[in-house]
Amino acid sequence: MSGGGGSVHRYAEARGRILSAASRRVPLASIAQQARALSLWDGKRVVPGDELQLALVLDLGVLDPLGGHGRGIDRQAKAEPPPPGSDDARMLAALQDAAFGLYRLRGPHPEGGAAAEGFPDGESVHIRDNFLGARPPGTLIGARIAWPEDGLAMTCGAVVPLDSRALERLLLGLPPTRGPVAPRMTAPEDDAAAVAELLEDPAARTRLAKLPRTPGFAALAYRAAIDGGLLGPVPGREPG
Repeated sequence: MSGGGGSVHRYAEARGRILSAASRRVPLASIAQQARALSLWDGKRVVPGDELQLALVLDLGVLDPLGGHGRGIDRQAKAEPPPPGSDDARMLAALQDAAFGLYRLRGPHPEGGAAAEGFPDGESVHIRDNFLGARPPGTLIGARIAWPEDGLAMTCGAVVPLDSRALERLLLGLPPTRGPVAPRMTAPEDDAAAVAELLEDPAARTRLAKLPRTPGFAALAYRAAIDGGLLGPVPGREPG
């Protein structure tokens, strides 16, 4: 079954309700662990630079926590199971099974949302999120994708841009940096040659294809984007 515009809208509303409720079930100890991993914890509270940085902390706590913490989405499913067969039930199950991956955006899709492809395998995927369709073609992103219906791919509310520098750090397994963050934006067309050079090595392509299945990879990708300045200023890490 392939969802049309109406079902996409309903699922988007369900996604918002479920993720919001699940985020309130993440204990402070888990929030602190996820925020520390992203350099967004000041010892007492989360200190994000903007809403996206906060969304990344919540994404980990709800769907993919570090440190052995339980998932907020599973707590929500146990505490408030939706009616079987409802949009909320399908969306909840999709969020519980959502998988993080790397994608290259190809522009707006004729049916709405974004035309994209898995990176680096090139497998086509239609992501039903309009804000992604507005991004420049060639943009690399890291995103967690949920499938409430066959053929209906949706993000889980947190998407990060990536570039050749971030990809290289992930490939090499370099530790996070702790110094100042200089905000920057990388135009896909300016970064294309550097990305292509990384992919010339077959071993690098193989590793990139396997990395998203590595436990904790989403947190590493988020931190690489933060450290690289791709998500803007970071409180406490301003350039001198």
